[in-house]
Amino acid sequence: MGKRQETTIQIIVLLAKKLVLFFVILELMLSEIKSKVIIDPGTSGTKAIVEYLKDEFPFERVEKYFLIEPSVRQLTEATYRHLLDGAGESVGLGSNLVSYLDPKDGNRVYFEVGETAVRLGLITVSDRKFEKLLAKVLVFLGYLVRCELQTTEQVHVELGILLPFDEYEDRRLLAPWLKQILGTVEDESTVGFEFNGDRLTNIRLKTIEFKPEGYGIYQAHPSERVAVLVVGHSDSSWLYFNNGKLITERSRTFPGTGMHDFITTLQFPITYELKAAEFLAKAGKNLNPDILCHLTQTKSPSEIGLLQQAIKEAKHQYWVDRRSQFSSLDLSGLSCILTTGGTANFFSTELDGLFQELFGIRLHWCKSLMLEFFERFKMERKSDLLHRFADCYGYYKGLSGVKATQSKTLEATKGGKNAKAVSSKN
Repeated sequence: MGKRQETTIQIIVLLAKKLVLFFVILELMLSEIKSKVIIDPGTSGTKAIVEYLKDEFPFERVEKYFLIEPSVRQLTEATYRHLLDGAGESVGLGSNLVSYLDPKDGNRVYFEVGETAVRLGLITVSDRKFEKLLAKVLVFLGYLVRCELQTTEQVHVELGILLPFDEYEDRRLLAPWLKQILGTVEDESTVGFEFNGDRLTNIRLKTIEFKPEGYGIYQAHPSERVAVLVVGHSDSSWLYFNNGKLITERSRTFPGTGMHDFITTLQFPITYELKAAEFLAKAGKNLNPDILCHLTQTKSPSEIGLLQQAIKEAKHQYWVDRRSQFSSLDLSGLSCILTTGGTANFFSTELDGLFQELFGIRLHWCKSLMLEFFERFKMERKSDLLHRFADCYGYYKGLSGVKATQSKTLEATKGGKNAKAVSSKN
């Protein structure tokens, strides 16, 4: 055998070994899929950001954000079965059914989550978020595995969830409940749950952690002594950080300070609260009549005028109430107040004015964080989703292993007039 032939054989053997190694690595990669999931279960919408690797070569990294209708309706078993029979093969986040064994007592419970669970009138904000959080989290994970990943292989999830400050202690119940239903990566089997009638047992929790609402904002803009104000649909969270530590005695939740409280003071009939909040945000500070007409019955100029007047009067009452609440805040020693949230953006001028009048301080609107989110996901620059996702995105971008982005210098925007409620986007 000649020297050239020996060299050729050696090369073939080496290539064969590398090919075997490639398929071994491929099999290991396909036998378990890893995903990072951050969920912000807000009253006006469940926000989620995920990262995972495609299960086909070259195994590209995928990042997506989701805005999901937050309505949850508990069902009887009979209603659940009836809805399953008529559900068909539709796939999406618009409406889904979920069933699982309740960790509190072991009884099976049934829920409808999404657009079809919406009911007329004002929503109930007195319920604690964690009471419906299990259904929301399971529906999203079910959608992720069945519709996005489309896999029956095990999916190992690094899960992070934001909770209002006054519900932060509920994490001590939620963590073991989710582990009981989903299992951890060490578990050989798990009870799982039903997603649209299909039993899912291939989701495992690699890690699970809970953070108080506003944590993502602070993580993106750390400072020595800083406060975070997140004004959402049902309430406001105020967090005080000193050298990276959350000072619980100076942190609090302000109930009844969100868009819900504003809408309840409107002297005008509202059919769907969340739809009303969406159109109010789009109408902007000038109360665009072409947008507000969608909230009226007749769409006549006179009825639109009545609505515009009702909005102005409700705003006045809203800020009389906010003045008495926010004036009790202790701002001593603060270097900065980081501010975000859909309702904060809607009332940005009034909120800025109030803090300057009461405390002589300007609010920091985290524009660089929102512009980074805009660039990363190629979304509309003026969308109010920038403000609604800021906390969720700040949490997500700080996770270990998440690729950093180089944000360009762009003109800052407050957004809010052209919001688009998308389900997902690359």
